Amino acid sequence: MSSILTFGQLMTKKRYTKKKKSVKDLDTNDIPYTKVRVEWVDALSDSAWASEKEFKNMKLANPVNEGWIFHKDRKAIKLFASYDKEEDGTITFGDRTMIPKSWVIKITEI
Repeated sequence: MSSILTFGQLMTKKRYTKKKKSVKDLDTNDIPYTKVRVEWVDALSDSAWASEKEFKNMKLANPVNEGWIFHKDRKAIKLFASYDKEEDGTITFGDRTMIPKSWVIKITEI
């Protein structure tokens, strides 16, 4: 005779356990990059129909990015806002942004 288990009995029989990885507190000093806040100006486009008044009131966007400077030179600044650091020290970068230097209004170290 076969035995039928209820969901509760089945879950009691099988316990799914997930191994937890040890997580160290992330310290922004554990990577060789400077954390900054970048205020900049960006182009704005709109494909909708607009009146003359609406068109005259159109303004540039003023975004703010916070992250670490990967590289900057006279033409552009490259930022990343997230990263994954492996045990061997290798870093993988995420949330990457490249901004033309002429669009940057202000850079503040945080």
